[in-house]
Amino acid sequence: MPKLDYRNIEIDAERCGGQPVVAGTRIRVATILTCYRQGMSVEEITQQYSSLKPADVHDALAYAYDHIAEIEQALAEDDELIAKHKR
Repeated sequence: MPKLDYRNIEIDAERCGGQPVVAGTRIRVATILTCYRQGMSVEEITQQYSSLKPADVHDALAYAYDHIAEIEQALAEDDELIAKHKR
C-alpha cells in the first residue's frame, strides 16, 4: 500500500503551536475538520477561506482522519481554552 502524501499540510513549531496547517497559511487542519463536521462542503470551505483550493481541503481532511486522535486532542484543548476565557 503506498504511503499517503499530505503535500498541502505542514507542521512548524513556530506556527500555530506546532499544529498541522495548510501549507503557506495559518489555517489549521482542526479548523477545516470542524467546518466539515458542521456541514460545510469543500466548496463552502474554500469560499470561507479564499486562500484555500479544494485540494488543500481534501488533504486536510485526509490528514485529520488519518491522525484523528491528534486532531481531536487539539479540538479538546481549544474547547478548554474557550471555557477558561468565559469564566
